Amino acid sequence: MTTRKPQSRGKAFWPILGFLLALSSAALAIVFTNPLIVELKKSVLRGLPNDPKVPIIVGVILFALIAMTFSLIVAFAVPRKKSAVTEIQMAKDRKAMVNEKMARKIKQRDINRQNKAR
Repeated sequence: MTTRKPQSRGKAFWPILGFLLALSSAALAIVFTNPLIVELKKSVLRGLPNDPKVPIIVGVILFALIAMTFSLIVAFAVPRKKSAVTEIQMAKDRKAMVNEKMARKIKQRDINRQNKAR
């Protein structure tokens, strides 16, 4: 039987927040797609075709950029859980391991001496 660690209250809402982030990114992409196409046709891409697929492609790219930007902001804003392992604890564990290894070596040496004496 496996025991699961209960989720904290804040983590329970992450899927909902992700969905809201996607919805808001889609809404912003829809709003800014046509003005962006107009600006691109004016300055950078004068030869941009009047194909009906162009707004879809620009909208998808804009959605991806907005969603990635929002995700990056969220990743920086969320506080990180501090590690339970510290340098001091690691040094203590390493020292204990070395001492244990030396004790095993000494014990094995004594056993070997006793076997030779027989």
